[in-house]
Amino acid sequence: MIIARNITNSVPTAVWIATLIKTYQNFILDKNDNYWINQKDIQEIAKLLCPKNIDNARISQWCNGDHPNNTYNYLRSKGSLRRLTKIGEFSNQKEQPRELPINELIFDNNVELLNIIEWYKNVYCKIEFEDPKEIVHNNQNRNSDVNNKVPNKYEQDSYRTSEMQSYKNSFYEELYENQNINIRTISLIKVAWEIFSKKVGNGLILINKEASMQLQYAYILKSMLPLIIFRDDEFIEIELETTISDGKSTREVDIMVIVSKGVSVYKIALELKCYKTKASSGGNRGATDIFMKDVYQDVHLLERYCENNEADIGIALVMNDYKNFVFPKKKSYKCWDYDISQGAKIGRIHLNTPIGGKQVDILLNNEYDIKWNNVGEFWFLLLMTK
Repeated sequence: MIIARNITNSVPTAVWIATLIKTYQNFILDKNDNYWINQKDIQEIAKLLCPKNIDNARISQWCNGDHPNNTYNYLRSKGSLRRLTKIGEFSNQKEQPRELPINELIFDNNVELLNIIEWYKNVYCKIEFEDPKEIVHNNQNRNSDVNNKVPNKYEQDSYRTSEMQSYKNSFYEELYENQNINIRTISLIKVAWEIFSKKVGNGLILINKEASMQLQYAYILKSMLPLIIFRDDEFIEIELETTISDGKSTREVDIMVIVSKGVSVYKIALELKCYKTKASSGGNRGATDIFMKDVYQDVHLLERYCENNEADIGIALVMNDYKNFVFPKKKSYKCWDYDISQGAKIGRIHLNTPIGGKQVDILLNNEYDIKWNNVGEFWFLLLMTK
């Protein structure tokens, strides 16, 4: 009997462990040597292991190495069935989670996850499996918008090349060819955020709270800044937790990027906000209403910094792993006065809806579009004062 409960906060990790558990159960406990697993069985076990919602898409697509739009190579597929990827099947690229709760008890006969992983490495990975059928992407029934004609490979490649070239031209113009180092720096901040998002979303950087988010992003940004300095009189530095004024009191801005060009100085204030459903202590975090309000509070502060000449521009960087922020089922609670859902347009508003029993005074003079970017199990957002 499986006794493990809520041993990971990562959905992909839960999917991998669930598939491993079911495979071990089949081979060792049920003696049926069945390594092809029904997706429903994986989903049901994963629900025991992780408190988050386990969507079927995580099993059918995200963790399926044979799917063209996968994120992880944890599973192989044969029709609707899945099996655990063996070590080396994808050249050791994203074949299993980087962190596993190896000391957790899985079965009531004192079998720990570590014991099952050892079986996986020493027994399962040495089994000769039938190769999953190669996925064939059939475009023959896809019509073009006008002529009901399927683009041939040359036309498709030409389109992709043209699209990529357009992106590269825009990227180079803003990041490298622009004579204004201030614009180049803002562009680099955005690029560093995209890189950070992909690394975190794909499990290459682990973030457990806001402090680690700040340090990891600052490290990426700092390492890239020298790449856009092209003149002897150009200089860029980063300060963490710099004390500045919001017009009423002193505050500590998370990151201040200071750009110097000769005697002129341009300051970019960055506020970072992170929400994870599991706190760094391991317990459930809660306080979703406070996080929503705090996102607005950060933007409010960035506007005040600019108004009081403490910064020339402000950028809010936000990440979370709670899907209801992005796609809420309903917005009936007062916390949704601080709407951060996908597609929301916020700003030009004075808010004083109390949250957590505390008074709030937030003024947003500018307008902002909420456009979350999903990578893995996380959502990332960038808002810039105008």
